[in-house]
Amino acid sequence: MHLKEGYRLHNGKYQLLNVIGEGGFSLTYKGLWNTEILGKLGKIPTQAPVCIKEYFFKDYCLRNAKTNFVESNSQNGKIIFDKYKEKIIKEARILSEIHHPNVVKVLEVFKQNNTVYTVMEFIAGDSLKQELEKSGVFQEEKLLPLIFQIGQALQYIHEKNILHLDIKPSNILMDGKQTPKLIDFGISKRYDAQDQQETSTSILAASKGYASIEQYDSEGMQVFSPCPDVYSLGATMYFLLTGQVPTESILRSTKGLQSPRELNPEVSENTEKVILKAMELHANDRYQSVIEMITELGFNPETDKISPLSPADQDEEKTELLSSVKQSIERPFDVDDETEVYTAKQKGELNRKRRKRIYGLLAGIIIVMTILGFIILNTDTFLNKNKLPLYSENALNYKKHFDTGVQQYSNSNFSQAKAEMLIALSYMQTDEAKKYVAKIDSLMALLQIPEDNVNSSDSVIVPSTDNEQKTNEENRTETINPEQEFYDQAFKSGLALFKAENFEAAIAAFEKASSHKQTTEANNYISQCNSKLEEKSIAKRKLQYEDISNFGTFVVVRKLDSNGVWLYGAIDNKGQEKIPCKYLKVETIGDNKAFLRKDYLYDVYAPSKEAPIYKEIENYLNP
Repeated sequence: MHLKEGYRLHNGKYQLLNVIGEGGFSLTYKGLWNTEILGKLGKIPTQAPVCIKEYFFKDYCLRNAKTNFVESNSQNGKIIFDKYKEKIIKEARILSEIHHPNVVKVLEVFKQNNTVYTVMEFIAGDSLKQELEKSGVFQEEKLLPLIFQIGQALQYIHEKNILHLDIKPSNILMDGKQTPKLIDFGISKRYDAQDQQETSTSILAASKGYASIEQYDSEGMQVFSPCPDVYSLGATMYFLLTGQVPTESILRSTKGLQSPRELNPEVSENTEKVILKAMELHANDRYQSVIEMITELGFNPETDKISPLSPADQDEEKTELLSSVKQSIERPFDVDDETEVYTAKQKGELNRKRRKRIYGLLAGIIIVMTILGFIILNTDTFLNKNKLPLYSENALNYKKHFDTGVQQYSNSNFSQAKAEMLIALSYMQTDEAKKYVAKIDSLMALLQIPEDNVNSSDSVIVPSTDNEQKTNEENRTETINPEQEFYDQAFKSGLALFKAENFEAAIAAFEKASSHKQTTEANNYISQCNSKLEEKSIAKRKLQYEDISNFGTFVVVRKLDSNGVWLYGAIDNKGQEKIPCKYLKVETIGDNKAFLRKDYLYDVYAPSKEAPIYKEIENYLNP
């Protein structure tokens, strides 16, 4: 499916390196731009890293192994693929107009291999999602300034009547200067500035947990409103502060949404209030602009505003790059990079000043080291010997890794949780960390999780004394019932998986618990898991239909067939077709519905009746 490393695009202008991402609509590569740096007296060939996105609608496309052409896999696929190929070019040109320090820059868009390629600046840093996976949930003091900057970027693009529509932690990258950058405008929409009507329709898509409910309905996106992006920004904050993906908007009416402070008590009341208002199901109940939202977070958009670069500023930061196909930036290279030359007298003066600075720096270091030594030698004066030395380096490292381990454990990332707990124990031996390691070992054995990610050699664990081991063994012998212990471990694992919404695995864990001890509690959770899975299945089935009108206990719907033609029928509340979607048209006659067949005869149905009451009625509407 991917193009090979080293593959060249655009007459050799770009060279592909490796795949760095893939989604439903595209493949993303890291690449090199083969170009030249122009100076006043000459030019030097060079290569600049870029990000290259290839339009590849994986549900409808395949790649020709001989030509590398992207081809559709069906007639319906060809209609959809060709329709959006031109729109992606239009969207890329729109995005090239966006110049903001917190938005990735689009450099070029071109056609090749029967598809479209978009070239953007390459950002080498991690996404906010990756940062959370490495370091645990964000602290508010770190996250809120990042949200403020992304909010400023969103306000900027909203003023151009553009919606991003795919804001989530994996689409916010941190560059080398720790500046957040908003990426992936693959499903963005632009609206006409005069009447606010949509003029560039992208593929209807939604990232689970981050998309507003109106993004699941094409008719809900016809008029410009910042509210979908406000919802996604709130959902992004929810995840980064709690480590849990929010409930999908289309399921919240039945499943609800757990409040951020229930998952992380360190979240402030004000931040929780902002998140929940941004994530209101009904758009009218949300903030009506990103500015309103970031103001409620405590920022002043006027005094704290991060303005996009002015054209003059942009020019000052540019280095002229000339491509090998003569598509250059038309601006002379105007930055002098000269080598300074000094006389012997000037060199002596410089050396004297350097020595003076070095001596001053050494004196300062000696003073600081003397003070630190005095504090260390007199630690017992300041800290009670019987208490944990809260300010020691070992204690701080222990707390850091222990807290991360607890967070990973609560997210059911058991391998990572164990690794963090072992590192914590290498700094300080505590019963609480040892208990977590024992619990995690039991759960991993129960769930048959490999320990590939746990490197015990990284930890130096001090063994217990013989007396401690003897005492522990005696306590275990007295208190532990093997059957009860197995049940408790399996049940706790099921609860963790249930909380993480991994319902299939949760059922397996609860069933293992029940195999050793039958309880009403475990059976109730198994029933709840099955109900949740059924809800998901129903919601997924309903997504393929577009509702038309209610019809008794049914809903008249339509869906696209393999040729891209709308066909009509009716479904029940579980998304099952009760009147098959095979009709060309539907008309209302009193309480009944007349469905037009492909042979232009009508089948007439009464409300909630699966079989027609009249079949093959000719001229039913005009007797």
